[in-house]
Amino acid sequence: MQAVILAAGAGKRLRPLTNDIPKPMVVVSGKPILERTLEILPDEIEEAIMVVGYKKEKIIEYFGGQFGHVRIRYVEQAEPKGTYDALECAKPLLNGGFFLFLHGDELYHPYDLQRCVESNQPTVLTVETGHPERYGICTVDQNEYLLGVQEKPADPKSNLAITGAYLLNSDIFEMSKSESSATKGEYVLAEQIGRWAARTKIKVMRATFWYTVSYPEDVHIADKFLGM
Repeated sequence: MQAVILAAGAGKRLRPLTNDIPKPMVVVSGKPILERTLEILPDEIEEAIMVVGYKKEKIIEYFGGQFGHVRIRYVEQAEPKGTYDALECAKPLLNGGFFLFLHGDELYHPYDLQRCVESNQPTVLTVETGHPERYGICTVDQNEYLLGVQEKPADPKSNLAITGAYLLNSDIFEMSKSESSATKGEYVLAEQIGRWAARTKIKVMRATFWYTVSYPEDVHIADKFLGM
C-alpha cells in the first residue's frame, strides 16, 4: 500500500521556527514531525509519496529515497493551492487501490493509522474539538458514516473535526474540483470528501490521539505529550 504525505507547508504561523525549514521539519521532542510520522506508518505501507514545496531540499536531503522499509518518492506542489490540489499532484504516482493520506505536520497515534489501513473502505479519522471554527467539521449518521463536511464553519453542526488522516482510493478523483467555501483560491480535501460522501460510504473513526502544530507554543505542548 502507498501513503501520500503532505509536506509542502511553509508554516507562516510557526515563524521564526520555519524561517529556514518547512513546517513538517519542525522538531518536536528531539525529532522532526515528519520523521515521527514515517516511524509510525503501518507495516502495510511500502511507499510514501511526499508532496513537497517550500524549502523542499531540506526534506529531500534529510530522508533521501528510503526510510526503513518504506520507499520515498517526491512530487512538488508548485503553488500552495490547498490540500486537494496537493493530492492531485501525487495522482500520477499512485498505483491504484487504497492509499493512506496524511499531513506531515500533524502528530498521530500508530494504532489509529493501523485501524485506517485495515478498514478496507474509505475512512476519515476524526476528533472532538472545542474550536470547530478552525477545522473541517463532520456530520455523521447513526452508523458512523459521513454525511457531509463544513469547512471552518461559523455555525457548526457538530464539534467533530476531520484530522489530516484518511484512507482513500482513486474514486476521489472522479469528483469535480471545487474551490473552497472558506479559503479563496484553495481546493480543500476535507470539503471534497464531504461532497464525495453523497455517492460513497465513508467510515468515520474517532482518533485515540491527534495533535496539530500550528504555532510556536504548540511545540512545547507537543513535547509534553511525547514525554519530555
